Amino acid sequence: MSMVRRLVALLLLADGLITVVWGPGFLRWQRRWMPRWYRPVLDGLLRWPEWLLRLGAALEAGLGWWLWKRSA
Repeated sequence: MSMVRRLVALLLLADGLITVVWGPGFLRWQRRWMPRWYRPVLDGLLRWPEWLLRLGAALEAGLGWWLWKRSA
């Protein structure tokens, strides 16, 4: 179970940091590789103002960091 938790934490941390740095461009790039059922989620996120998107991504990265430290 600890490996699964660490993997989820790493994915949250990486996705959040990349989105903070790259911004909406990362979501547009990510949209090409996601399954069709997930694309409306990314389209909804792309409608957010950029500052709010980056803030949400920073919170996602923070959650990933917290989960990583907690699982160690």
